[in-house]
Amino acid sequence: MSAPEKPTPPDFDDDFLQAITEWRKKNKVADDDTILLLMDLFRIHQIHWDALRDRQMPSLDEFRADIAVLVEATTLLKAKASKEARAVDLPAASFAALAAALAGFLIGKFL
Repeated sequence: MSAPEKPTPPDFDDDFLQAITEWRKKNKVADDDTILLLMDLFRIHQIHWDALRDRQMPSLDEFRADIAVLVEATTLLKAKASKEARAVDLPAASFAALAAALAGFLIGKFL
């Protein structure tokens, strides 16, 4: 069974860069301002955590496939258990309980 292809995540870099450009014009931020270094650091941080999240989180399609397999296995086990279930009639169960109680009494009496 081949692994399903992961859809490529949307790339928000262009939108982000455009928003930064508009913000810089609006607030008159110079090219050598330290806030731009902090924004670069934030982008590095965001890329790092996005990569970690992509590695650790399974895709929704994988999750659905796993759930489908579990449902199928559960259905098969329930069908097998219902075929193998045996009921004991009341007189046999009563006799077994009485015999166990008598055996327990006799073992306790003679020990």
